[in-house]
Amino acid sequence: GAGDVEALSLRWVFGFNKDIVGGVHSLTDEYRHAIFYVASNNGVIYDTVNKTQKILQGHANEITACCVSEDKRWVVTADAGPDPMLVVWDSFTGLPVKTVNRPAANGVTAMDISADGKHLVTLSRDEGRNDHRDPTGGEADTQVISIWSWMTDAEGPVVSAKVAVGDFQHSVHFALDDPNQLVSNGRKRVVFWTLDEEGLNYYSPPMSQRDFKQVVGDFTVSHLLPGTTRALSATTDGDVILWDQVVLPEVSSTDRRAVKVVKMHPGAALTYIAILDNFIVTAGADGHVRFYDFEFRVVAWFEDLDAGPIVSLSFARGLPGVDYSQATANAGTLKCPDFVVATLNALVISCSASLFDELEESGRRGTLLVQGNDAPVHGLALHPSLPRFAISGTSGTVQLWDYDERRILLMRIFDRLMGSSLAFDAKGKYLAAGFTNGALKVLNGMTLEEVTTFRVSKDIVTKIGFSHDTVYMATADLDKCVAIFKWAPKDDDESKPKEWVFLGKHNAHYRPIADLQFGVGPDGQPELVTIGQDRVLVTYDLGRSSVTGGIVLKASVKFEQVAVPTACMWHSHGGACALDHCVLVATDQFKFRLFDTASNTVRSTLLAPTHGGPLTTLALVPLEPGAPDLGMRYLAYATRGKVAGLVQLPLDGNPQKTMGAICHAGELSAMGVSWDGRWMITAGGPDLCVHMVKIQTEGLVVHDDPDGSAVDPFMALLEGGRGGAFVQEIVDYFYYAQLRSQGEDSKAPRQITGSVPLTELPNLVRALGYYPSERDVEYLVHEASYMQYEETGETVDHIQFDDFIRLYVNHRPVFGVGKEHIEQAFQALGIMGDDGTAEPGAVSREQLLYALENLGEVLSREDLEQCLRALTGKADVDALIPATMGAGEFAENILGFEDATQDDELSGEPSTMAVTTSLH
Repeated sequence: GAGDVEALSLRWVFGFNKDIVGGVHSLTDEYRHAIFYVASNNGVIYDTVNKTQKILQGHANEITACCVSEDKRWVVTADAGPDPMLVVWDSFTGLPVKTVNRPAANGVTAMDISADGKHLVTLSRDEGRNDHRDPTGGEADTQVISIWSWMTDAEGPVVSAKVAVGDFQHSVHFALDDPNQLVSNGRKRVVFWTLDEEGLNYYSPPMSQRDFKQVVGDFTVSHLLPGTTRALSATTDGDVILWDQVVLPEVSSTDRRAVKVVKMHPGAALTYIAILDNFIVTAGADGHVRFYDFEFRVVAWFEDLDAGPIVSLSFARGLPGVDYSQATANAGTLKCPDFVVATLNALVISCSASLFDELEESGRRGTLLVQGNDAPVHGLALHPSLPRFAISGTSGTVQLWDYDERRILLMRIFDRLMGSSLAFDAKGKYLAAGFTNGALKVLNGMTLEEVTTFRVSKDIVTKIGFSHDTVYMATADLDKCVAIFKWAPKDDDESKPKEWVFLGKHNAHYRPIADLQFGVGPDGQPELVTIGQDRVLVTYDLGRSSVTGGIVLKASVKFEQVAVPTACMWHSHGGACALDHCVLVATDQFKFRLFDTASNTVRSTLLAPTHGGPLTTLALVPLEPGAPDLGMRYLAYATRGKVAGLVQLPLDGNPQKTMGAICHAGELSAMGVSWDGRWMITAGGPDLCVHMVKIQTEGLVVHDDPDGSAVDPFMALLEGGRGGAFVQEIVDYFYYAQLRSQGEDSKAPRQITGSVPLTELPNLVRALGYYPSERDVEYLVHEASYMQYEETGETVDHIQFDDFIRLYVNHRPVFGVGKEHIEQAFQALGIMGDDGTAEPGAVSREQLLYALENLGEVLSREDLEQCLRALTGKADVDALIPATMGAGEFAENILGFEDATQDDELSGEPSTMAVTTSLH
């Protein structure tokens, strides 16, 4: 990159993780008004007065637990997943001050910070019980409680203990007046912990329903009451169980027993408790907040917040030296610091003590600070000329946001519908919304009022597109159908006004449709293309499609044999093979294919970014308005994993011209680029967040090394690099191929030209361990013949060494063939001819020969014998291939893999199991 500029930098987060209990905290004190909350894999400090966000970045997984010190100085976050982390942040600077890698094997499920801010307690996360065996023989999924003194230099915890009570604990808290006393609880058991010289001791009181003479719900949260020997646990029935030390002969004097059950929130789960001086503050699934004294007498209540079930409640920092329970008693009305509540409806509400005295119900509601998403976001569309985006999802709402002002403009709720996709037309006049039941609604792009509704799809509408002139609209659905609509007069009667008319639909693919894209043809007319997981690319004849004649196809081409297409876009930014107008397709084998719709063939194959799984969305980054078009353009991409990124055009496969950044903790459900090319907006599906990411392409500009050559980045991808043995081997083979082309026995003087005839290409790449199919060879030779076309306008029949290296690196598979691929192939062949004789995964000789000689790219018996002779030295088919044969035998006995039983690690390098055959 160029210096310190980040090509993609997260600048704003819409939404937060509403499901973390205690996931939202007030950071307000005399000096600032702010809250902290968790959003996907980031922490956010939101200044509620200045409306600014400080984003705490560093976690790669979704944050699962957080806590804030009493003085609001330290914020602590922890995540769960591969390579989990715990980070302590300075809430004033937003910088990390302590990072703990792997605080627990699978991450942290709950934590707390002591009243003095010096100690942390973590409960490890339960991960699928018994999936992860500990190599030492113990089981890694035994839950562990750990205490950390994070201000010291100690690497690990001060003390850890196994939680051996048979009940997974999900809540833990320090006593406010003694950091050596803690309480935790699971659904069924409560555990009291004491830290002393010997370590962590615990006592878990027995729980039996008959002790209570009533049914007790599952526990949600527990606290020790400061200044007393008592503790309390809340339940899903809205009760609180009070624990206290009892004097009984069979119980040690410090052990606590349940002494009574108190109804606090009748008929609703009691989800959160905060202790403020001598107040117990409860919040529940009924959306109510209540203040009680330590004798469980109610002091104040907030029952009109009307924001949904509460999961977090947090007070601002109190004034020094003030006891709020005393101040309340003196004033005769509630005195407490302002507090915030967060709810399962994804709302954060600010409340103050004065609300309790409001007479009007509307005055007792509190103030909305943050509106998040209460359900996964799947549909995302960016406005073509305004700083707006629309989102839809399983909540059934369609929301229009202004991303410059960071505020919601409009929201429409569609009853009993779940959104799946969205698209604006090129003018922003219409917003089309697809739903999971197959409905398609065309809305007014400014007001979200309904223009028309179609019910022509039988399954989820997955993709929507508009043509550049807004004459056509098309959708793809999970039923593998493409539906096309036209802005035209009804019944083609020119006297009638124009409206959206359904032209028809076509079952163009036999596997799910991966992408659907409109383009503009050389004649200025709209073009439509779809690609499917059936490896087929379909182009549609829009001009000849009509209501009466149905949808007419121009072409349907199966252009891949192994790879599955995952995304596409119309592409006119040249690159190799000098195509002005083609379809760029990304595949699950990390390749780009440039497909020429005029000749219906693949013209170029290039390495795609490999930063985070196959690409699922491609978009050209628009030029900033008024910016000179210096020819430097960029492609934005998103993957199904966590990553989105940029690629510098023209495409050439050079990995240095690509970058990727982790944008979400989990799947990336949608991505779009703003009309002015400044912003990328990404949606994280289940993490409930939409991220606004600044695009600064100067962060990706690759400056050519004055001493290097254009082939250097490709050399670097070869094992051992430029000076390595593999490159030397390529040089030798290349030289040998030149000799071969002149005839090996020729007496004539040798002409070493530095180039090889294209007819030698297939042998050359096979000698280097890449075995292309006949179709791949066609693509390879075709592309090689166009390598100089851009400069000379002519095709060539020879290839230079540097061009060959680029071609080889771009075409060879990113992953080698491993034993599992051979097993899959044998399973597929075994299923095809299932005559009940062969064992699963084994194939009879007849089936194998039939498949080789008749299916796909066929081998004649002569070719087959020639192959067998080259591989084994014998050509007798019947002797070499037994009556039934499994994948392992085939790999070892016929292909000569060194050891097909060892797992072949997919390393992004050609497989070590590649067979070396001579060029003869």
